[in-house]
Amino acid sequence: MSNHCCWSEVGIKGIKFPQQSFERLLEDLDWNFLDWFNYWIANDGETLANTSWPKGVKQDWIWGLALPLLSEIKRISKDQSKSSILGISALPGCGKSSLGSWLETSSNLLNLPINVISLDDFYLPGEELAKAMDGNPWNVPRALPGSHEIKLLEDTIINWKETGDLLAPQFDKALRAGLGDRSGWIKSKPQVLILEGWFLGCKPIYKSQIPVDCLEPSLTSREVYYREKIQDELIKYETIWKHLQRTWHIKALDFSSTCKWKIDQETKMFELRGSSLKGDLLNSFVRMIQASIPQYSLNNLDSDVVIKINESREVLWAGRTVDQEPSD
Repeated sequence: MSNHCCWSEVGIKGIKFPQQSFERLLEDLDWNFLDWFNYWIANDGETLANTSWPKGVKQDWIWGLALPLLSEIKRISKDQSKSSILGISALPGCGKSSLGSWLETSSNLLNLPINVISLDDFYLPGEELAKAMDGNPWNVPRALPGSHEIKLLEDTIINWKETGDLLAPQFDKALRAGLGDRSGWIKSKPQVLILEGWFLGCKPIYKSQIPVDCLEPSLTSREVYYREKIQDELIKYETIWKHLQRTWHIKALDFSSTCKWKIDQETKMFELRGSSLKGDLLNSFVRMIQASIPQYSLNNLDSDVVIKINESREVLWAGRTVDQEPSD
């Protein structure tokens, strides 16, 4: 069988993303398609850590995103003398937290010591967070650039690189009646660290060049002012982005999809924990996602790999950022 066979030839159905761009991504990871596919079949890739996924996870997420990312981790883990950090960037509610949980469990089953941490874990403690978010036009309790303890995050990364020891905070969004608060610390010795966040890799732009998105309703004067303020905050995050060896961007083809995803996410949190954002607070949070950072910035992150998904979270394109069509 040729190394250039397609998904149907290996018995995988429901894959909609193009083969050619995906094969280029695999080549970047030091694999050809058939060898890569056979490796993960032999290592039970389809069922690996399946309890970490929400019920009904589709094969395109497994084969188009999860296993390629795990292959990236495996590739960079070969150099045991070097600590590496990967980034995962995606809009809220798309499923990146579930992906992170699967990556941690799967990697550890394969004796690849990793930890997945989130920008969310580095939110300021409760009272400081409330003070930092006071006055934002969406009245959201967290999530905006400026709500994180950047120095703590950078110190955590540097200390891990120098010593191999990771000491990182954890944040529980269900605390304080859904407003969230720090809930403890994790200690471990990962070789690979993965950092995820919804605006991870987003670079600041000059205020005079901030594009105006076509939103309904249109931006208010307070939203325009705060959007400019956020650009100043994003400057502080660039020191974190510089630590990322490579970044994977799970990109929504329709930006409005995040509205549905976030509502679904909070509904599930309430079912599981009895506490979540809801009502006007949830609506304001969704509006913040749409209005706080220009959609142009979030669609054009500084990334190495892009996985494009539709509102149903189907993977429609997977490949290297440089291989995208100019119109994408």
